Amino acid sequence: MNKLALVIPGLLGPLPELEQYKNFSPTCAVLQKWLACAQTVETHSKNYYQLLAELFGINQNYSITKLSALVDDCASSQGHWLRADPVHFKADIDHAILLDCNRLAIGEDEAQALVESFNNHFCDDGIELVIGHRNRWYLLFNKQIDVQTTFLQNAVGRNVNHFLPTGSDALNWRRLLNETQMLFHTHDVNLQRESKGQMTINSLWLWGEGEALRSESATSWNWLMSDDATANGLALCSGIKHMPLAQLNDELLLPEGDGVIILDQLIGPASYGDVHAWADAVEVMCQQWFGKLHHLLKTRQIHSVELYSADGRLFKLTAASLLKFWCSKKPLANYVSKQ
Repeated sequence: MNKLALVIPGLLGPLPELEQYKNFSPTCAVLQKWLACAQTVETHSKNYYQLLAELFGINQNYSITKLSALVDDCASSQGHWLRADPVHFKADIDHAILLDCNRLAIGEDEAQALVESFNNHFCDDGIELVIGHRNRWYLLFNKQIDVQTTFLQNAVGRNVNHFLPTGSDALNWRRLLNETQMLFHTHDVNLQRESKGQMTINSLWLWGEGEALRSESATSWNWLMSDDATANGLALCSGIKHMPLAQLNDELLLPEGDGVIILDQLIGPASYGDVHAWADAVEVMCQQWFGKLHHLLKTRQIHSVELYSADGRLFKLTAASLLKFWCSKKPLANYVSKQ
């Protein structure tokens, strides 16, 4: 009998715009039944990265940077590291709005050209930009710095001025970002993107500081299925089996033992408050996953499901929970966080 933790950040918001659509909600019969029949528990984890720490039993102040770098095969014990992901700052009336790499469709050649220019420009400053993935870049620097940063997904679609680095060294790093923006503004990559009507890659977002984990961290989970680099890095550190999200056919075959599945396709539209894109993505996810998972739970091939919405709520289910015929299904909008 397996226990399954199903982690779906962005499943229930925050999407305050949903209040504009009184009767608007995705059509997801199985998910609605699950939420109606489940035991709801409050958790201490109010965001996805806190939830990963809770699930894997590690310090909340862990280094997201070093975990994803481990997966990207560019981790190093030398120097200090931060994620420095390529982003677009969209000018508004008196501030800029952050748009992340998922809106940019960055090419490998574009990433290489921008990083090469950055490193040539800052070669005497003791810093180096490294590509782990075309959407995940890393800043390597030769001394410890005191900055506190904001998770990238907490800042997307919002005024960047409220989320810039803080701490005793923050001013120096803001100057670095300003200089980077000037460097990227006139770069051939961005001039070509502008000529094609594409958004430019005009800045970096620094984030992901924290403490490095031990090479092996104990966990009770036996396997992880995920496309997220941070979660996969935790699996590597924990020494458990990890695999990409399954390409689903008629059935879903899960490994033996207790495991975690992370479905992260809702993070983007939920973070941007894009209600229609979020609803479409929820319906696709339900069609792909929930019928198959419902069958496994109903036939007791899965002993229990712990559904985490990564907003401080946990929904616990067993096969017996599904027999609560008196629990009426409600529109998904009724559960959405209004934070």
